[in-house]
Amino acid sequence: MKYIGKQITILSIKDYIVDNGLTDKAILLNSKNFDDVVLEYKEFYNESMSVPYNLLGILITEDYTKTVPYNRVGIIDSDDLECQNYCFEENYDLYDDEKAYRCGFCGGIVDKNGNELYGEERSRIIQYIEKFENSIVNKTHGYCCKEEWQ
Repeated sequence: MKYIGKQITILSIKDYIVDNGLTDKAILLNSKNFDDVVLEYKEFYNESMSVPYNLLGILITEDYTKTVPYNRVGIIDSDDLECQNYCFEENYDLYDDEKAYRCGFCGGIVDKNGNELYGEERSRIIQYIEKFENSIVNKTHGYCCKEEWQ
């Protein structure tokens, strides 16, 4: 795992790619850092970030194995990413009568009451959204943006 010397942002990742001449690699981000990058992208471009996200030809993705510490990046060969996702893949379908929810303001993954989801539950919902092209995702007022809707 690498510490890139500053806050994880799109610019700091771009600088790291250029400074280290990365090719045929993938960058794994801690779940919290990945969320920050997604929000930064949405705030700057005023649209949701496409997944998978490529920056200068390098795949930027969330570390579903939970091995990358906060404010660090994991650098792996892009071929190893396929193995990593395959080795740790679980059943990411929704349970009977379960629905996926996102905050209507920031797009964060939340439950039906607006509470932020973490860990395995959050990963399962994200995988569901990514896996199914026509996944149904409901919007709700997330407590992550409580000041927006109060």
